[in-house]
Amino acid sequence: MNPARIAVLGLGNLMRTDDAVGMLAIQQLRADPRFPRCVSLIEGGTLGLDLLHPLDGVTHLLALDAIDAGATPGTLLRFAGDEIVDLPISKSVHLLGFSDLIGAARLTGRAPAEIVVLGVQPEIIGWGTQLTATAEGALAALVETAIAQVSRWTQEIERAQIDVLVPAGEPEPAVA
Repeated sequence: MNPARIAVLGLGNLMRTDDAVGMLAIQQLRADPRFPRCVSLIEGGTLGLDLLHPLDGVTHLLALDAIDAGATPGTLLRFAGDEIVDLPISKSVHLLGFSDLIGAARLTGRAPAEIVVLGVQPEIIGWGTQLTATAEGALAALVETAIAQVSRWTQEIERAQIDVLVPAGEPEPAVA
């Protein structure tokens, strides 16, 4: 059994206004003392298939991005499981790259077992180095939701490891 490995992948372009929200979330997670240091933080930018190697061995992947799903700007979006196949790709070059990345990982048998994509509906994606006030307001919720998702996974992994060590229904061994 391979050990569980969690990674958070920030996608986006720091030079394209609200498209930077995933990358900025990674920066905030890196500085947050609540975020577990055993979790990999990957600044994926717009690298697409170039991320295949850094994701090798990852069992749980959380991707953070700006996603134009036609929702109200600033809306926090969540996609998991089969919903990831239906991610809107027409408005985001790197979501096409993300879909290709996951497809390639699946073809090689190295796709993470668990994938969740958290996104913020952008207000504007144009040239600029600052988020709109709407996306800036949603950034805190994105970071908090990311921390909650990672916490949920780490708790599930810890429980699974305990279950492997002590089968359900059996008493825990006495410690001398």
